[in-house]
Amino acid sequence: MSSIPPPAAKKPSDKAARLVDVAQLAQVSRATAARALGGYGTVGEDTLAKVLAAASQLNYRTNVIARSMRAGRSLTIGLVIADISNSFFDRATRAIIDTAAEHGYQVLVINTDDSLTAEIDAVRVLLEKRVDGLIVVPSSPHHHEHLVGGDSTVAPLVLLDRRIPELSVGTISTDDHHGAAAAVRLLVSRGHSRIGMLVATAAVAEPTSVRPNEAVSTVSDRVGGFIAAMGEAHLQYRADWVRYTSVDHAKSTLAAQQILENEDRPTAILATNADMTLAVMDACRTLNLVVGHDVSLIGFDDAVWARVFTPPITVVERPVYEMGRSAALNLIAQIDSRSARSESIAFPTELIERESVRDFRA
Repeated sequence: MSSIPPPAAKKPSDKAARLVDVAQLAQVSRATAARALGGYGTVGEDTLAKVLAAASQLNYRTNVIARSMRAGRSLTIGLVIADISNSFFDRATRAIIDTAAEHGYQVLVINTDDSLTAEIDAVRVLLEKRVDGLIVVPSSPHHHEHLVGGDSTVAPLVLLDRRIPELSVGTISTDDHHGAAAAVRLLVSRGHSRIGMLVATAAVAEPTSVRPNEAVSTVSDRVGGFIAAMGEAHLQYRADWVRYTSVDHAKSTLAAQQILENEDRPTAILATNADMTLAVMDACRTLNLVVGHDVSLIGFDDAVWARVFTPPITVVERPVYEMGRSAALNLIAQIDSRSARSESIAFPTELIERESVRDFRA
């Protein structure tokens, strides 16, 4: 490449340099300067060197937001997550951020603590920030007015983990009905007939044996799979062996204790997420019960700690990273094509057997 003399010195200014200033100093057209700095089109090596030297001298910074807005996009995605402290949502968020970055998008994340009011406010804030699309973990199976505008959604939209039956929109979820049923079948195959369930849901304030009406689809699917598999094995469903509870650790541990303090307590419990798994383990510690011997335990989601506990915990694993990645790819495709909706995907679950289930057949 030939030697390019530096542009003539220019007096520093308090005013931010503009693209036209760079073009004038480099003695090229504004369009050429834009191509050189934007990394698109064809620009000769000598011209590129002159433009970069001029931009450096002027301390020019490309206004990415202004450029993207002129193109009709902000290159940002809004993510409305239910509980960022939950290991499932933590890993899903990482997958969404990673995948979005690969495609030139940034992600704005708002946590709702599974509150519908917070979710409505989060969607409003993200729309005001002109995000190109939304990935939402819905907190209600029925209330979705804030996601709809006229005959379509308020923005390109993908639901993550939970379905809204009345809303025709792409959803990335898992076959939790099958996962819960598989867990019960494993317990039955190991000789268990007294099986309980600890269910996480934001639809209740205090532990209860009464199934709430406002439970999200993951709760309905897991409870439905549990009940179906119990019926398949001709086993009794007992309300006193089931508790619905918030993820608050003190309350969920109390709920687990309520199940296990029965004189004819269940020999096994299915916990519907990692928080519930920890709650059962804590309750067993308080009651001097040994997990894997006095109480068998199967949890949903393979948290990083599940395999290192004693005993290692059997889990219904969901492909969390793949779900987050799929949600991001679906939304970006929807944004790029300007289509009305993305496709729905229900990933299969996998039952990972470890040592927390006692075999009564021996």
